[in-house]
Amino acid sequence: LPAVFDMEEALKPGAPLVNEYHGQNYYLYDSGECRKVRLGDVEAGFAQADRILEQSYQSSPIEHAPTETTGCVVAPEGNDRFTCYTNTQAMFFTLDNASIILQMPGSKLHFVGGTVGGGFGGKVDVIVEPIAILGAKLTGRPVSFVYSREEEMQISSPRAAEKIVIKDGVMNDGRIVARKVTGYTDAGAYSRHSPYGAQKGAAHYPGPYTIPNVWIDTYCVYTNRTPSSAMRGFGVTIGDFALEVQMDKLARLIGMDPLEFRFINAYRDGDMKAHRQPTEGAALIECMQEASRAANWPVAEKYMAMSSYRKGA
Repeated sequence: LPAVFDMEEALKPGAPLVNEYHGQNYYLYDSGECRKVRLGDVEAGFAQADRILEQSYQSSPIEHAPTETTGCVVAPEGNDRFTCYTNTQAMFFTLDNASIILQMPGSKLHFVGGTVGGGFGGKVDVIVEPIAILGAKLTGRPVSFVYSREEEMQISSPRAAEKIVIKDGVMNDGRIVARKVTGYTDAGAYSRHSPYGAQKGAAHYPGPYTIPNVWIDTYCVYTNRTPSSAMRGFGVTIGDFALEVQMDKLARLIGMDPLEFRFINAYRDGDMKAHRQPTEGAALIECMQEASRAANWPVAEKYMAMSSYRKGA
């Protein structure tokens, strides 16, 4: 059968259809084919900018490799009730979803757990529990379903592969005046938690910086790869790496100290975020001031006098 393993190739017309349930190779949000954030006029911002920098950042899938592999033991208790001993890291989420998958009342299921054996997001997905419950229901006997290490590597969900394209317009005085981001999250063949990860990316890609013109599109893409899901800040972790590398490159582009460059653009209380929420409880200015002192990083006094609670020096 034809297959597609690259996210951008999967989005092209005529690409092999990965998931017939969805009918297209992307998760369909209520906002359309991608999650969108719009603030100001990004093209006008680029026209205003003294310098423009566009860079791409890419990551590969990452396996959680928990000490204890994913698994459970289910015992029938009679009267169509079952007790499931599981190492899930999301007890009630797993119970609810097992109930939905099996079309059984949640009151018929008793989940026991708490000892995860390492999860890091990988033991949020609900796979072994419904199958083991079904086995116990059909046989009337206890059923164990525990991944081998090979199965853990091949079947359980890794962190998604991501591609993030960032285009920034910056003034010579250090102000970022436009940011355009296109993000791609590789869901693999099915929707686990990756649609939520792509959504978090859309909210996060402006970074903790006040930028007047922002355009963000994030796609959750289906490919013929292992389905991906949650892992330690998914949707944010790889984005943070890309954003902060981009900030260092922008600072070098205009010949500015990278920390002072961040002072100029950092959120202050009252600043409007790209998703139209006012900033509250900002502390980036103060964190950078403490970091500069701890690292003996020389920063001009005007930046050390800044506050998250008032503009300027």
